Amino acid sequence: MTPGIEAWLRTADPTFKVGLLSHRAALLTTGETSAEALRRVFGDNLRALFAPEHGYFGLAAAGERTHTVPHPLWGIPIHSLYGDLRKPTPELLAGLDLLVIDLQDIGVRCYTYLATLKLTLEACAEIGLPCVVCDRPIPCHGLPDGPPADPACLSFVAPCELPLVHGLTHTEAAAWLGLPHLPAPLTPGPEADFIPPSPAIRDCVAARLYPATVFAEALPQLDVDRAGAWAWRVLRAPWIEGPALADDLNALGLPGVRFFDFTQPDLGGIRLHLTDNAVFKPWATAWAILRALRHRYGDGKLFDHPQARPDWMTKLTALPHWRDLL
Repeated sequence: MTPGIEAWLRTADPTFKVGLLSHRAALLTTGETSAEALRRVFGDNLRALFAPEHGYFGLAAAGERTHTVPHPLWGIPIHSLYGDLRKPTPELLAGLDLLVIDLQDIGVRCYTYLATLKLTLEACAEIGLPCVVCDRPIPCHGLPDGPPADPACLSFVAPCELPLVHGLTHTEAAAWLGLPHLPAPLTPGPEADFIPPSPAIRDCVAARLYPATVFAEALPQLDVDRAGAWAWRVLRAPWIEGPALADDLNALGLPGVRFFDFTQPDLGGIRLHLTDNAVFKPWATAWAILRALRHRYGDGKLFDHPQARPDWMTKLTALPHWRDLL
């Protein structure tokens, strides 16, 4: 399926003054980025860019604050929405006739582009600025898994009461949120290349496995090789016995996934391998891994470990009593 922005651009009015919330990961089938395509169509009427977490150029690490900077070639501002601001102000939107949103998302609630979409749509609605929301294929489309976020646990990584894996494109999410927008849905045709939307999501498999291993962010004693070639595909710690833990998990017969030993010098671990994306359940897999780790190694290695971040686990799961569920 072809990104929605391509069909929308064919009928866009080039006299409009527009802003664009996007990043370099938003690629068209022509090879252009969304920003390059809007610059070609609108020229100097492309007045501003807005960037989510990781920045427009996708270079910032997870959780790293970014700042507003000028575009190095065009001179227009690239406003950060992951620094001093998380929501565009009326002043930043002033003078625009239209805001376009085109982000390469993955379909997971705690991946912060959903929160940025929601806050930006709210900002546009508050001042009556029309907003075009462009779809692009997402790795976890149609794979909803997990309970809805508890209203008491809403945050930037749980911005609405959707499951952890919601599987919605941005026009679908905007419709679910009930916020005003002009949809630019996917159209039949070739698919643009999948460009990493953040440094650690390097391909579609990593994106699909991310919600099954992201809980390691709350348990830093567990390593997911975030900076390496196996990001989100592995779970490692010096005390993990890879063969035994893999056997424990394979015995459960979880749909769409197999587990393999990933022992390395001075580091034990397991590797997740997708066998059938259509039946894979990331949320169920995550909880199975946590239960298996707890059963074999106890709370002292997990939630009671000095490095553990239980408050972050509450935010990621968006459940106040997540520990009771184990």
